[in-house]
Amino acid sequence: MTTDQRLTWDQICERYPEQFVVLVDHDQLPHDAAGFKTARVLAVGNSRAEAKQRARPLLDSIYEWGCHFTGPIHGPRFGYRPWFIP
Repeated sequence: MTTDQRLTWDQICERYPEQFVVLVDHDQLPHDAAGFKTARVLAVGNSRAEAKQRARPLLDSIYEWGCHFTGPIHGPRFGYRPWFIP
Protein backbone atom coordinates (compact mmCIF):
# COMPACT_ATOMS: atom_id res chain seq x y z
CA MET A 1 0.00 0.00 0.00
CA THR A 2 2.05 2.94 -1.21
CA THR A 3 0.27 6.27 -1.26
CA ASP A 4 1.77 8.78 -3.64
CA GLN A 5 -0.50 11.46 -2.24
CA ARG A 6 0.96 13.75 0.44
CA LEU A 7 -1.28 14.11 3.49
CA THR A 8 -1.26 16.28 6.59
CA TRP A 9 -1.34 14.65 10.04
CA ASP A 10 -5.04 15.52 10.41
CA GLN A 11 -5.86 13.88 7.08
CA ILE A 12 -3.85 10.77 8.03
CA CYS A 13 -5.70 10.49 11.36
CA GLU A 14 -9.04 10.88 9.58
CA ARG A 15 -8.32 8.19 6.96
CA TYR A 16 -6.66 5.69 9.32
CA PRO A 17 -8.25 6.14 12.79
CA GLU A 18 -6.52 4.41 15.72
CA GLN A 19 -4.03 2.56 13.55
CA PHE A 20 -0.27 2.48 13.21
CA VAL A 21 1.01 4.12 10.03
CA VAL A 22 4.48 3.99 8.48
CA LEU A 23 5.24 7.43 7.06
CA VAL A 24 7.92 8.38 4.54
CA ASP A 25 8.98 11.48 2.61
CA HIS A 26 8.29 13.90 5.45
CA ASP A 27 8.09 17.61 4.68
CA GLN A 28 9.69 18.90 7.89
CA LEU A 29 8.45 21.94 9.79
CA PRO A 30 11.06 24.64 10.32
CA HIS A 31 12.40 24.75 13.90
CA ASP A 32 10.60 21.52 14.87
CA ALA A 33 12.58 18.30 14.51
CA ALA A 34 9.63 16.05 15.43
CA GLY A 35 6.89 17.77 13.41
CA PHE A 36 6.07 17.67 9.72
CA LYS A 37 3.71 19.46 7.33
CA THR A 38 2.92 16.52 5.09
CA ALA A 39 4.05 12.93 4.55
CA ARG A 40 3.25 9.87 2.45
CA VAL A 41 1.69 6.76 3.99
CA LEU A 42 3.68 3.63 3.15
CA ALA A 43 1.76 1.03 5.21
CA VAL A 44 -1.00 0.72 7.82
CA GLY A 45 -1.62 -1.88 10.53
CA ASN A 46 -3.46 -2.57 13.77
CA SER A 47 -0.13 -2.92 15.59
CA ARG A 48 3.32 -1.41 15.13
CA ALA A 49 4.69 -4.85 14.16
CA GLU A 50 1.96 -5.39 11.55
CA ALA A 51 2.52 -1.97 9.94
CA LYS A 52 6.29 -2.52 9.81
CA GLN A 53 5.80 -6.03 8.40
CA ARG A 54 3.64 -4.66 5.58
CA ALA A 55 6.22 -1.96 4.80
CA ARG A 56 9.26 -4.24 5.15
CA PRO A 57 9.87 -4.92 1.41
CA LEU A 58 10.17 -1.18 0.72
CA LEU A 59 11.91 -0.08 3.92
CA ASP A 60 15.29 -1.44 2.85
CA SER A 61 15.57 1.25 0.18
CA ILE A 62 14.21 4.12 2.35
CA TYR A 63 16.56 6.04 4.63
CA GLU A 64 14.09 8.03 6.75
CA TRP A 65 10.75 6.67 7.90
CA GLY A 66 8.62 6.65 11.03
CA CYS A 67 5.86 4.55 12.56
CA HIS A 68 3.18 6.57 14.37
CA PHE A 69 -0.14 5.85 16.10
CA THR A 70 -3.10 7.93 14.91
CA GLY A 71 -5.30 7.47 17.97
CA PRO A 72 -5.13 8.86 21.49
CA ILE A 73 -2.12 7.88 23.57
CA HIS A 74 -3.02 6.28 26.89
CA GLY A 75 -0.77 6.37 29.92
CA PRO A 76 0.48 3.38 31.87
CA ARG A 77 -2.16 1.06 33.30
CA PHE A 78 -0.42 0.47 36.61
CA GLY A 79 -1.39 3.91 37.90
CA TYR A 80 0.53 6.98 38.90
CA ARG A 81 2.06 7.36 42.33
CA PRO A 82 3.76 10.66 42.91
CA TRP A 83 6.86 10.60 45.03
CA PHE A 84 6.54 12.73 48.13
CA ILE A 85 9.42 13.96 50.24
CA PRO A 86 8.37 13.73 53.91
